[in-house]
Amino acid sequence: MADKPLLIFPNPTASPRPKKESRFGSPNYHFPSLDRQKDRLTTQFQSMHQSFVTDTEAGIEPEYVLVMETIGKIEDFSRAVRAIDGLEWLAEIDKDEIEPDEDFYQKPKIKKRIFYHEIDGINAKQSSQIWKVLEQDAFVDNNGILTDRNIEEFVTSIPDDFKEFEHQIIDILKKEAADVSTLISGRFFLSMSNRYAIDKLLRLKDQWSRGQLPYGNQKWAEIFSHLKTLRPWDVRDRLRETGVLEYWEEDLDFYRSRNELIPFEIELWFRRDRNKRNEAHRNLENLVRQGNGNVISSCIINEIHFHALKAELPPDSIQSVLASRYTELFRSQDVMFFRPTGQCTVEALPDGELGEFVVGEVSGDPVVAILDGDPFVNHDLLRNRLVVEDPDEFGISYQARDRKHGTAIASLICHGELDTNEPPLTRPVYIRPIMKSNEDDLRGEHIPEDQFFEDLVERSVRRMFEGEGDEGPTAPTIKIVNIAIGDPVKMFFHRQSSCARLLDWLSYKYGVLFCVSGGNVGYEINMGIPENQFSALTEEQRTVHTLTVIHNDIRNRRIISPGESLNSLTVGAMHNDHSAPNGYGRRIDILPNHLLPSPISSHGYGFRSSIKPEIYLAGGRQLYSHKMNGNYEVFTSPLSPGQKVATTPVSPGETGRSVYCCGTSNAVALASRAAAKIYESVEELQQQSQYTIPDENIAVLLKALLVHSASWGGSKDVLDRCLGNGVNRKILTRYLGYGIPDIQRVLECTQQRATAIGYGQIRKDRRHEFRLPLPPSLSGLNEMRRLTITLAWFSPINPDNRNFRKANLSFDPPKEEIGVERKEADGRQVKNGTVQHEIMEGQQVVSYQDGDTLLIPVECREDAGSLDDLVYYGLAVTLEVREGIDIPIYDEIRERIEIPITIQEEN
Repeated sequence: MADKPLLIFPNPTASPRPKKESRFGSPNYHFPSLDRQKDRLTTQFQSMHQSFVTDTEAGIEPEYVLVMETIGKIEDFSRAVRAIDGLEWLAEIDKDEIEPDEDFYQKPKIKKRIFYHEIDGINAKQSSQIWKVLEQDAFVDNNGILTDRNIEEFVTSIPDDFKEFEHQIIDILKKEAADVSTLISGRFFLSMSNRYAIDKLLRLKDQWSRGQLPYGNQKWAEIFSHLKTLRPWDVRDRLRETGVLEYWEEDLDFYRSRNELIPFEIELWFRRDRNKRNEAHRNLENLVRQGNGNVISSCIINEIHFHALKAELPPDSIQSVLASRYTELFRSQDVMFFRPTGQCTVEALPDGELGEFVVGEVSGDPVVAILDGDPFVNHDLLRNRLVVEDPDEFGISYQARDRKHGTAIASLICHGELDTNEPPLTRPVYIRPIMKSNEDDLRGEHIPEDQFFEDLVERSVRRMFEGEGDEGPTAPTIKIVNIAIGDPVKMFFHRQSSCARLLDWLSYKYGVLFCVSGGNVGYEINMGIPENQFSALTEEQRTVHTLTVIHNDIRNRRIISPGESLNSLTVGAMHNDHSAPNGYGRRIDILPNHLLPSPISSHGYGFRSSIKPEIYLAGGRQLYSHKMNGNYEVFTSPLSPGQKVATTPVSPGETGRSVYCCGTSNAVALASRAAAKIYESVEELQQQSQYTIPDENIAVLLKALLVHSASWGGSKDVLDRCLGNGVNRKILTRYLGYGIPDIQRVLECTQQRATAIGYGQIRKDRRHEFRLPLPPSLSGLNEMRRLTITLAWFSPINPDNRNFRKANLSFDPPKEEIGVERKEADGRQVKNGTVQHEIMEGQQVVSYQDGDTLLIPVECREDAGSLDDLVYYGLAVTLEVREGIDIPIYDEIRERIEIPITIQEEN
């Protein structure tokens, strides 16, 4: 037991959540006039209507997926759609990068300091004075949005003190007024429609044009006003942005040379009606066979609205698609997307070197599960430590030396980096192989082509907690599931992948924390300068140059599926490890700074700009080598730097080989290891306090504590220095998430640092109040103090709703009561996911009475349709001052918190 264990909050007081109005408005968009919009929509409706008429005359009773692209935010669209016979609601997708045009654009906004930034001789206060006159005379509204008033008329309003700048002021206003190039946001609403529904929409549009919408259809006035595009979902939508065309172009000759069919995935629109779903399934099977192809397998998971087929076609059929000659299969209205077949693969590791390791023993039930490749269980470091269950018999496909990735992950979870000599975990680790190995396949270990990743994961997790067939649950004590593999062809953009939706559903259903990798960026990096010039740079210059190159390519370095999962904890890799110095040879460290993320680590944001990855842990110092023309590629070596792990034998009988490796897989394994250590600490805490935390709250509490010790630290200063002006909190979270955790800080407290944990189950529109006693010794002192609050939960999901996350939990941090202000992550962005992590610092002198407390109110809101479920959450709160300052923070809080914790006396 720690000398100063964590404290436990008493049960919170519950009350209704007070209603608050949102403080944040929507962007101010320009929309076309009523007459202009009527003309625009008439043309589009006529075109859509003609498509139905043509097919009907040909003897076809068609259904089309109708795309309605709107600008701005429209709520409750699905209700309006479902009220029309013949329209079947399918999906709603946010779009953030829509090109403006003369009809739809963001109205220019004048900021208060614009004249200060643009005109020498005007300071910030004077700039605000000019802005105030703009507002008073109705040239801008109270948000700074330019009105329709003629800017030239502002000359007469400019105060006399600024008449000498009048031409510059007017020019600035004209320039801002003319800039309508800002990308705008909107939504795609998709529904299955027939001719009857289109006729009904056309009548509604005509009634709206005349101002005569019937009762119950008033929502359509807003929809028609915001409607930019009305069109059918077409071949381009099904093929574009999934990467399938690039995949086919790259692999076409390879499959043709081997006279093999080319595999791919077909994701169907999910139909709620089982008969319609089965009919769509049969139709596509027939279309694939008509193209001389085969359907390999299928997967339907109702809870996440996922329906897909794995299919294969001859190279000639694929060649026709690349030449824009589309068969009926590619024009099918049942298809949402064509995708490359899942590319969940892992890099092969080198052979490493032999060493001597001691075989250990474990006891108890496993709390960590690994879904990965088959491990080498006879390694000295892993013998007796793993519970391997392989009902699919994937392990048969492996030779002993091929079991590299699962072995490395298991080694890191059980032992951490071998160079640190940390004590191993005391419990066994459960592992379920979900990858195969094939010596003839260049991909090495990979998800089998005839299997869906989604199906494998769902069956694996269900087997752990419910069992399968006649068997009972195989690992019901699991609290953490490690997934260190991802699909690079499913980079996150707007919509969550099916894999991410699956993890979100499973985490809530079973109360289990998925620790997932954000993914590696494996492609070459072009530095834009010759090799000799790059090599001549100092370490600082090289860091700045490489980081600038990465920053300019950040759009192509996004997290990969399933890293965008909202309920999961996503982990990125720091460019750091504990290996001893070693000669680089022809290897080069392109980013020589251990305070930065690894150059192979992908970056956020996540769904709805949530903070992803949430945390970064060491992933090894990845070195590169120069290829040609300024291109640098990842250099894989068995030597340090990197993270030392157990690996597979080269010769029969070897059981002690190790290797150095790098990547986000390593970082997520260390996160799962940290979660296991926190679990043991919480278990011990319960035993000492005679207090039982409900089993449903354990995983969310682990999630909160994993993030709780994270901060940007010195990494922020490095990014500020390297990226220069314009680096705001949101950009910093894209690189660092919530930061780099110091796990020891959540395993125990110190005299100057007290951490209290809380938990609960909350329903919508409820408020739970936790109170942290204020230490009397801090009252009235001018000392720097830090308050850290972390709230984590698993949200139920609504795949029908664009918000997806049904439960929005949050707290408003106390600041004035303790003399602190918010630091690090953006105050709005922290509320977009399922972890809110706030760091407040300050040294303002604040006086209070003994018995005063800090109020932390946890509130629950509905976010994506009806929320009738209980939501389990975990909370961690830390108050601290600098170490060495003689203030007994811990003792004073412990004495005043209601639930006593047994303290181990010092010897």
